[in-house]
Amino acid sequence: MRTFILFFFAAIALMSCDNTEINERALQVNLNNEFFKAVDSRAQLEPDGSFSIQGFTDLEILTIRLSNSTPGVYTLGGDSPNRIIFQDFENSVYTTNTYGSGQVTIEDASSGFFTGKFRFVGYRFGLDTLTAQNGLFYRVPLTSGLIDDNPIIDVNLLSAVIDGVNFNATTITGVDSGNFILISGTSGNTTISFSFPNTLTNGNNPIAGNISAMITINGVESDAITGNLSIVNHNTELNSISGAFSFNTASPDAISITQGQFNVDY
Repeated sequence: MRTFILFFFAAIALMSCDNTEINERALQVNLNNEFFKAVDSRAQLEPDGSFSIQGFTDLEILTIRLSNSTPGVYTLGGDSPNRIIFQDFENSVYTTNTYGSGQVTIEDASSGFFTGKFRFVGYRFGLDTLTAQNGLFYRVPLTSGLIDDNPIIDVNLLSAVIDGVNFNATTITGVDSGNFILISGTSGNTTISFSFPNTLTNGNNPIAGNISAMITINGVESDAITGNLSIVNHNTELNSISGAFSFNTASPDAISITQGQFNVDY
């Protein structure tokens, strides 16, 4: 009888936790089945009309960047201006751009407080995946100052998936030849390389014409016949560039390179 009573009260306690209503400022989400809850959160309207919400702990930061602050549904991933960035305690950075996906819903934006929900799948250099579920923000207030959603990422990284197999370059070079930037990354007997005009700005570009890419395996070169090169950030003062790429080569090998990402000094 005593055991039954203890079990009964334990069950009630669990049910109470599941149904607890949040009644104070909050930003929380399940990240790869681990619970993240910000110790503080804030919202910011930027001069260009974009809108950000940021929540952080002592070691982690989650930033939601949207095109505006109007209640509604915002799609993440691809070329969308809406994105989520998460920086963990090891300074690993996950983002929904370019290969991620997800959705943010602003449900209420009255009296300078923002409430809504979100979910997303993000990627980081090295091809790790972060799945976020049951995310919510509740009565996050507008504050002054700017929210930085561009955390520092280690330079000289190049990774991709080659025919379903992860590729992480151990030797990476970037060179400005005067008119073109040449980038290559090598691991073992495999090298991925591409070149593009040094005037290329942020955005998506088809791999064609003066933008080229190739993969070399055991000394055999295979040129890209279709593909895309996306420039995420190009700092001409610091000579650094980051972006994403994918391409396919011709038959008979017909090699598929997907989920390519790079962050390189040149």
